[in-house]
Amino acid sequence: PLFPLLLASFAALAIFRAHSAQGSLSSSLSVAGAGPAVRGRGLASLGGRGLRGQDSRCRRGSLAANADATLYDIPVSNHGARVRMLIYAKGIEDKVKVESPQALGGIKGEEYLKLNPLGKMPILILDDDKTCIPESTVILHYLDSTYPDKSLTPATPAQRARSDLFAQAIDSYLTPIQGCMYRGPMEASIRASQLKDVRKYLDFLEHVLSDPTTIGAGAGPFCAGAEPSLGDIVAYPSVVFAEYMLPKKFGWNDVFENRPALKKWWEAMNAWQPAAKVHEEMTEALVKWDNDGRWVKVGIDDQVKSLQGLVWAY
Repeated sequence: PLFPLLLASFAALAIFRAHSAQGSLSSSLSVAGAGPAVRGRGLASLGGRGLRGQDSRCRRGSLAANADATLYDIPVSNHGARVRMLIYAKGIEDKVKVESPQALGGIKGEEYLKLNPLGKMPILILDDDKTCIPESTVILHYLDSTYPDKSLTPATPAQRARSDLFAQAIDSYLTPIQGCMYRGPMEASIRASQLKDVRKYLDFLEHVLSDPTTIGAGAGPFCAGAEPSLGDIVAYPSVVFAEYMLPKKFGWNDVFENRPALKKWWEAMNAWQPAAKVHEEMTEALVKWDNDGRWVKVGIDDQVKSLQGLVWAY
């Protein structure tokens, strides 16, 4: 009596395993056909919603074939320009695609704000179509370590400190007030005061580059030595803004007047192809601003013409 029971049990187990294998195969095929947003995460990661139920922000990743990430940015963005420069420097244009935030409804659109509630550019979306990295400096460090070839992190502690100092001078002092060169409305007295501070912070960049007591001094022409680093990448787009706007809109004679080390740095950056490409992109966008009357619309032209007893040029 025991033998027939054993045979029946083995038969039932075989049938169960066959059905399970077929189900696993179907699930695997479903995942394989779902694309990179689903592969590697399993059906459980869909939360029981299936592909139709995926969050719209995940579907909108729009990654090209074989791309690892998408950068949402526009050409005139000085923070985004930093990341684009790194992408060009490392030759990873096939790995990190660049799209306009308009693809997500703009930086104040619902989809974009789900990814970055501050509504700031740029953001980097990884190839799972949902992992978001905001803030340009964070993105720079992530990409520089993810793609270590052609590293832009200096080799020695002194060089790294010097590169970090150059970047910090931009992010702590110049970036928070550089809107005085192109934003409005803004009271004329506040704009003029901030322009005076722009001069001070450009002088500080000159000091970092030229003073022999600054850590890592003695090398060049870039901020941390003979090769470009993250510090150069962070600083360059803001200086592009200053070099374009200050003479043209506020009557400065030359941004690099009495700043020979900064001028030498600027010339070296312009000769570096990744920076030259970003310069071209940004200048084209700034010319478009000009042609669209931006400085008239925000009130800068009228403020400068009226003088109002304020100093605009240094």
